[in-house]
Amino acid sequence: MVAAFAGSGTLAQVVPPNAPPASATNAGPQAPAAEVADYPDDARLKVALRMLGSGSTDLARMTAATVLSEKPDCDRAAAIQGIALNKLKRYEEARPLLVRARRSKQAFPEQRHAAHFLGWCCYHLGELELAREAFEAHVASVPNEPDSTFGLGLIALDEDRLDDADRLFGLALQGFTTPKDRPTDRARVLVRMSDLALRRDDVAGAEALLRRSVEASAVQHETWSKLARVYDRLGRTGEADAARANADRILTALGRKTGDAPPRDASAPGAPAAPASESAPAAPPSAPKNPAEP
Repeated sequence: MVAAFAGSGTLAQVVPPNAPPASATNAGPQAPAAEVADYPDDARLKVALRMLGSGSTDLARMTAATVLSEKPDCDRAAAIQGIALNKLKRYEEARPLLVRARRSKQAFPEQRHAAHFLGWCCYHLGELELAREAFEAHVASVPNEPDSTFGLGLIALDEDRLDDADRLFGLALQGFTTPKDRPTDRARVLVRMSDLALRRDDVAGAEALLRRSVEASAVQHETWSKLARVYDRLGRTGEADAARANADRILTALGRKTGDAPPRDASAPGAPAAPASESAPAAPPSAPKNPAEP
């Protein structure tokens, strides 16, 4: 992907001032045509990106916030702070920062992915139309990006557009499988595909999808909880009890009470589920990964 730079601050090829602008599309505000070195920046943002990559999300947020307070015109600081807040599930706070980053005319590396994180913020806030528009804009900018495609699938499922959800989940699953396999993300998609199967009263199909999810990642308590309910419907009490016990063990390991309601499915950031996380799209093999990318 363009601008996948492992937080190094290295820029893509600089386009000469007389280069023609990129073609406009109708998919909402667009990322700049080229990445140039004239946006306000700060060396501390490289540190914030490394913090995001290492899981020190709140420290990354505070670092970006400090830069933004000192350099109010630095949209890159706003973007990184917004991404961190999104990963911390502080969606109301993240939203205006990500709107600013998405609309920015400054060509910082993370700008093209602001729509992705904004989409997840809007989804979690229940603003499905805005979430759809943001995800569609990101997919237009980064074709076949699986996590934004997954978000569009969740919206279709919420709106009972089952055929659309089926198609979008299939595309997301393919994107999380090749060229690089991402088992945890595959598991997320398979769980939602099982929900779709149950909407169609295909209990056996839901069981098969949940078993595939467990094979991809056996540490998702939601998968085991859903599998227990499927086994209950099939009258397989022993298997249902075993699946519930697995879900309880995972919740205990996470420090959560049995029976706590699971969070609404994401990403990612990153997310990296980040995510869904909010989860992150894979960078091209030739480019290092920027931890602030979705």
